[in-house]
Amino acid sequence: MIRMTIAALSGALVGYGLLVAGRSAAASRRADLGDDLAVLFAEETAARTPTLIRWASRTVRLADSRGWNRLLRADDTVIAGRTVEAHTASRLGQVLAGIGAIALLATPGVLARLLPPAALPLLILTAGLLGIHLADRPMVRLAAARRQDAALAVAAYTDLVRILVIGGLPLHAALSAAAEAGEGWTFALLRRSLDDAQLRGLPPDTALTALATDLPIPAFADLARTVASALRGASPVLALEARAAAIRAEETARVRGREAAADAQMELPATAVALAFVAFLTYPLLVMINSGVGF
Repeated sequence: MIRMTIAALSGALVGYGLLVAGRSAAASRRADLGDDLAVLFAEETAARTPTLIRWASRTVRLADSRGWNRLLRADDTVIAGRTVEAHTASRLGQVLAGIGAIALLATPGVLARLLPPAALPLLILTAGLLGIHLADRPMVRLAAARRQDAALAVAAYTDLVRILVIGGLPLHAALSAAAEAGEGWTFALLRRSLDDAQLRGLPPDTALTALATDLPIPAFADLARTVASALRGASPVLALEARAAAIRAEETARVRGREAAADAQMELPATAVALAFVAFLTYPLLVMINSGVGF
């Protein structure tokens, strides 16, 4: 009995160490936004089944009525460019696929011979949670990458606007010229918002506020407040300079936090393997003690 316990403990610790090491290696790999977009488009195409869409709409309405919007990851979904209903349908499809796989294995009695019947509900729950994770993973990665892109692009944008204002360009013209000078997802959104505001005869801060409302990214909300204060009498140069410095400081702190978390995760596999090694060395001593007690 002791031998089986020690072996099981050692195997569990070694398996945990390998699992954490694999997750750390996967997390350290740079996210491929092209792959994430391809997965999202494939999921959205697969989620167009009318039944799944109806179930997803009912789930979204239920979550709205109960105040469970955070469980649907609505902010990340909007930033990734999807609808909440489409992503919920993808989630339901993955969950049903996982449960169907478990049911298929359990029908011929394969799992029944390997595991007790009480483990079947736990396996179904695990399959459902894994399906939700697989549906969320590309969307969460894309949303995180776009938040980071927005933070860095807004910092560069505010610096460029500040330089243009120092050079004598009016603030309204500097905002549009700086948006035209940049490339990427964030600058495209800024150009579209400012052009739309100009066509409607609205001030730039109104367009940026609407952008921050549509896409819940802190960098856009901070930029809208900065531009609003500059238009209402504050020094544009000082306001833009302070905003750019604050964004860079926040991004630097965030990067350092991620590096510290990655370092901590790399220490876990070594600790788990060391504990397994100690358990392996302790096993003969336990056998000798038990043998002595038997005499």
